[in-house]
Amino acid sequence: MKKQILVIDDEPSILQLLKFILAKDYDVVLKSNGYDATLWLEEANYPDLILLDVEMPYFNGPEFLKSIRISGLFRDIPVIILSVTEDMESLAKRTPYLVNKFIKKPFDPIYLRNVVKELLEENVHEKSL
Repeated sequence: MKKQILVIDDEPSILQLLKFILAKDYDVVLKSNGYDATLWLEEANYPDLILLDVEMPYFNGPEFLKSIRISGLFRDIPVIILSVTEDMESLAKRTPYLVNKFIKKPFDPIYLRNVVKELLEENVHEKSL
């Protein structure tokens, strides 16, 4: 059974690009904002990893991240933040909740796939300990 990745981004082209990059190896679920992603999670869905954009309408990346990190059920899901910001270090410092990796847009598809693979392998190892 394929691992499931929840991708949250308000840009349809980024959603489709990420699906194209990841769908061969993973079950990819696409949501255009944090609100829709939250509704999906509330339907008893539990992804193995989340790719999260920062700037989105309705319920942005930081708000969504806060909601899953303070929840009991979703707090251990690995999260990769995707952002167009030039200053990723500053973004990391402003983000008080655990983020496993920050990746700047535009991103290298091979690098992204490698990071996803590594995080999913780490998460499986941690769960088995």
